[in-house]
Amino acid sequence: MIASIFTLFCYILQKMENYKKGKNVEEELTKDRIPIDILPESFLWMHVKGGTKVANVVEYAEKAFNSGEYRSVVWSGSGGGVPKTISCAEIMKRNYDVHQVTQLAYQKSDEYWDPILKGLDPIIVTRQVPAIHILLSLDDIDVKTPSYQKSKTPSKFWPEPQAKHQKKDEDYIYKNKQNGNKRNNNHNKQKNCNDQKKSSSTNARNSGNKNKGQHEAAPQPGPSSSKSNDIQS
Repeated sequence: MIASIFTLFCYILQKMENYKKGKNVEEELTKDRIPIDILPESFLWMHVKGGTKVANVVEYAEKAFNSGEYRSVVWSGSGGGVPKTISCAEIMKRNYDVHQVTQLAYQKSDEYWDPILKGLDPIIVTRQVPAIHILLSLDDIDVKTPSYQKSKTPSKFWPEPQAKHQKKDEDYIYKNKQNGNKRNNNHNKQKNCNDQKKSSSTNARNSGNKNKGQHEAAPQPGPSSSKSNDIQS
């Protein structure tokens, strides 16, 4: 059995040497295909990808909430974008008292392999990529809705309140502020150090001038003293 599998594997590798990697075509995801049945009529849809900057999209969504433009947001991501999608939702949950519904799904992705040799047909490999959709709403949602969750409570998808990827992204959001404080502290320390050096140098100069003045004011033996000694002798 193992020998047969190994032989098949070697055959596939040998055959794939005659192909080169082509394009990837992912199934287009639209609002009407989000697998959440209780979507509101108006909501902000944030499609997160692997290269998305968490700080930017979270800031955009929070501005929409604060301005009153939207009261619901759906975070969607697939493949490498799933961890960042969860991070975005978790960060917003800590800033707003929201109701949450989460649904897992799959997104089809076609991988094309183009032949190098003539006479070979192209190969299309279809993969099912995991995807996640998270609805966060300021309005009430029926608690009987599947996968419903109240804000700031653990769930089976992220049971720990501080997941590693979430903490990393939260640190990234406030990194500039922290670095700014460190720069200010270092600047103040350097300024204090320079002031102390300047003060020490000034004190040293003043002390030197004082000693010099005292030295110049000391009495010197005069000619009258020498003359008196000569008369006595």
